[in-house]
Amino acid sequence: MHPSARRLDLRTLRAAAVTESGAVVPLPFLTAGTLVWPWEHVHRVLHEWRLWIGGAGGVVTSSARVLRTPRRAPVVAIDVAIAGESDAAADRLAALRRLEPAADTVRIGPPTTLRPAIERVPAGMAPITAHLRLRELPALAIDAFTAAAGPDSRSELLAAELHHLGGAYALAAVGAARDAEEAVRVRIGLDDLVRRLAPWA
Repeated sequence: MHPSARRLDLRTLRAAAVTESGAVVPLPFLTAGTLVWPWEHVHRVLHEWRLWIGGAGGVVTSSARVLRTPRRAPVVAIDVAIAGESDAAADRLAALRRLEPAADTVRIGPPTTLRPAIERVPAGMAPITAHLRLRELPALAIDAFTAAAGPDSRSELLAAELHHLGGAYALAAVGAARDAEEAVRVRIGLDDLVRRLAPWA
């Protein structure tokens, strides 16, 4: 089987290979996990991630997330799942690891269903979400995302994510509110994020 035929089966999000006849054959392992940096590094990390995912081919699915977990310092996180041999996966991750993440949980293991991208909201708060499919992700889109959700923004969102699956991109974001006044502020942040990314939808 040609290496370019390998991909992540998007229907199940499990490591799989596609033969030339179109049959889906499960792979014995999946290299997956998360790389994390302090969120002041969000701009350089996301720009490097954009270049990295653009050359990763169909064997990789990945997301870049800005997270504001209650009672913890905000971070930028890159989730990856790579199907294929372990040596090839390590080579593919080298560019991201050169950015010296503060935490690295990427490991090889049996194929498992990946976790949902959006974070759980704190107890007692109602989630408010937004989603947008993107036709492309140029450098200007990364700048727009960072301006709306990065360290210099006043965003109150819990998480904002750029997701790559099967060659397509998407934006997803979630906030949480205890009351109507807080919900208005969260929706303003979500609307601003979607508006900034709309030129590439």
